Amino acid sequence: MLPPSLQGPEKSIRFASPDAFLSQSMQAFPNLDPDFILQICFEHPTHFDNLLPGFDPTQHCAVRREQSFGWVYENVRYNWGEQLDFWYEKFDSYRVAGVSSCEVFNHMIKHGMWPFPPVVIESTFAESLGITVEAGRPYHLIEGTHYASSLICAKDARI
Repeated sequence: MLPPSLQGPEKSIRFASPDAFLSQSMQAFPNLDPDFILQICFEHPTHFDNLLPGFDPTQHCAVRREQSFGWVYENVRYNWGEQLDFWYEKFDSYRVAGVSSCEVFNHMIKHGMWPFPPVVIESTFAESLGITVEAGRPYHLIEGTHYASSLICAKDARI
């Protein structure tokens, strides 16, 4: 479980300044990627703890790897093996309209990429940590369903 010092306010970074939280967390846990700290620890700590109660940031790490969308499409699944293509129609409707109330979609429309990477773990690792839902295989998406599934068809893009 995430220690109290890594449990943020469970608010979007657009509503609360994460700078001090990020700085303190990176000093205390240099093995955690800054975007993991923001996406998981700052915005979704309770959800993460409920999903992976065995995660120990003093024993585990969260590192960034670059993979193609094609690799993500072939290897990463969501709950119960669901393929990551369930948000693309919503994104397309926002793109055609040119407007969205969702900050992530607006960023993606403007820049052609998402503002932060998805969080993906190996299914066997998830199970070793006591995952409480059926993991996708061979990799399980923890965070980033909207943006990962929205751009999944762009096989040449990188995450």
